[in-house]
Amino acid sequence: MLNYDRSLSLGFEEYSSIKKDGYAVKDVSYISPYGGKVPAYLVVPDTDGPLPAVVFMHPGQGSRSTFLLEAESLASKGIVSLLIAAPAMRSQPPKDLSEEEQFNLMIKTITAVSQYAQTVVDIQRGIDLLCSFENIDSNRLAYIGHSLGATWGGVLAGVEKRIQSYVLMAGFSSVSEWHKTSEHPLAALIRTALPKQPFQKFISELEPLDAVHYINKAAPASLFFQFAYDDEFVPKHQADTFYSAASLPKKISWYKTDHLFTNCRLAYQERTQWMIKQLRRND
Repeated sequence: MLNYDRSLSLGFEEYSSIKKDGYAVKDVSYISPYGGKVPAYLVVPDTDGPLPAVVFMHPGQGSRSTFLLEAESLASKGIVSLLIAAPAMRSQPPKDLSEEEQFNLMIKTITAVSQYAQTVVDIQRGIDLLCSFENIDSNRLAYIGHSLGATWGGVLAGVEKRIQSYVLMAGFSSVSEWHKTSEHPLAALIRTALPKQPFQKFISELEPLDAVHYINKAAPASLFFQFAYDDEFVPKHQADTFYSAASLPKKISWYKTDHLFTNCRLAYQERTQWMIKQLRRND
């Protein structure tokens, strides 16, 4: 599920470009090996290359805009950013759906394992895109992912060797374990909504994609884990397992905040400083 043909056409398109003070924010897309287009923002400094680049993946509650302010700040430091929309966030459901139809669509979306594999592949395809640009230094690539972005970023770290540094915020070491055991209302709702056999099929397909099977293969990339003390989704044992299983070099920090890192400026400052240091180390 994580294999794809890198010789496929990228199908890169630029729809608009907004010039700002020292950089541009471009609305772009490229073709997913799974089919369809991957919407993204490309934030490019007005600086001669080759430049380092960061790929961002938002949380499940977010969108490609989630990290846009962070990417614009990095642009002022001469760093390119690619901000990708996850597969589940690429289309709006019909507005005339009944409550039951909306519920069934939500369950179908959450339990579609192929979209999680597609998330990993589409990020790799985004790296292919960055490496195709003459102004990008392919030896200075980094990744920042939050929740969904951190969980599948953990898988990415085990299969993608072009990224030198990862920041993984509030990710799951085992999504399958969370679905089986978590008391969070969403996990309980899915267990209740699915009959036993479809639920077991969902878990059996999901378990091989748990990040814990991949994060131990991230070396030589450096890893920075950020977790929240008041995380309503990720329990401490999942965070501890994620970090313990990870290959070296690695670092972990905990913050007094919630799953979305609401108003947690310290976490932002620390990942930005760490990321810039990593990118300069590879200069």
